[in-house]
Amino acid sequence: MTTYIALLRGINVSGNKIIKMQDLKTMFQSLEFQNVRTYIQSGNVLFEHDKDSADRLSGIIEQRIKEVFGFEVLVILRTLAELENSIGNNPFELSEKEEFKRLYVSFMSSEPSAEALEKLHPYMDGPDKIRFVGREMYVLYEVSVSQSALFKVPMDKILGMPVTTRNWNTVNKLAVLGNVK
Repeated sequence: MTTYIALLRGINVSGNKIIKMQDLKTMFQSLEFQNVRTYIQSGNVLFEHDKDSADRLSGIIEQRIKEVFGFEVLVILRTLAELENSIGNNPFELSEKEEFKRLYVSFMSSEPSAEALEKLHPYMDGPDKIRFVGREMYVLYEVSVSQSALFKVPMDKILGMPVTTRNWNTVNKLAVLGNVK
């Protein structure tokens, strides 16, 4: 069985697209996924499955969310191995605990185009730093997300695809949980 991490975009934010984690877990179990677990309210679901591709599974999950909860939600899947690779591929050399609080990873469905990267080039090495490795975008904020002008940049529009973002602590916790059976 493969362990997957489903990263749902935009649920339980500012009173929109509210889904209780127990209801989300039950919905995932109805899809015959095994060992279903959720982590915090922002839409992180770990599960095991061995029959379909990640792209197919994302579509199945998105469709079921729409049927059960009545709204559309983007779902980006990573296998546990892919998530662990994204941790290992962190392009920033950080040593201070406080630095890790300012590191975020945005997960994309595919690698960004050269054109999108060119448009984002002016943002790469400002006070906030952006790096791309495969299907992940790493952002190291100088102070914090809420105090960053970069936070207001419409990344999904520039990239030409939706993204979903998690802080470094959450990414690492999901990897730990994925290794617990």
